[in-house]
Amino acid sequence: THPMAPPQVSSDPAQPLDLARPGAQPPAQPGDVAALPPAAAPPGPKEEYEAALALLRQGQYDSAEKSLSGFLAKHPKSRYVADATFNLGETYFQRSRHREAAENYLKITTSYSSAAKAPDALLRLGQSLNALGAKEQACASFAEVARKYPNASATVRASADREAKKLQC
Repeated sequence: THPMAPPQVSSDPAQPLDLARPGAQPPAQPGDVAALPPAAAPPGPKEEYEAALALLRQGQYDSAEKSLSGFLAKHPKSRYVADATFNLGETYFQRSRHREAAENYLKITTSYSSAAKAPDALLRLGQSLNALGAKEQACASFAEVARKYPNASATVRASADREAKKLQC
């Protein structure tokens, strides 16, 4: 019988290892993933949404748009979808991209009409429609705020009234 020889570990990483002996491990090489400490858990939907929202609040509208769009694509069933959709609209609104803004605000008022941001979205929809020259639709949106959302904040209701008066609805 032959005694078991220790594994032969070549210093050349391109050479195969002799793993004749169970438990033989090659020495860690620079760049080995196994030699790195475990990474922190990836951020969840809440953290991803909050990071995108931070970009919006900092006025980084292009980055916020990309982050919010990515968030919505990745988490279409998240509890943050309505808020993310509204804030995606805000990224467009702040850059005078009123058509894209209106599309996002409309999505809130139709698909997420009971969301906390729905009255704000309806107000912003009216403002976006007005910016696009659609006065009648804008007036309808402003009127709808108080009718559809009687419990909306006084600020949102007053803003809708003020916008309607400005347009002489």
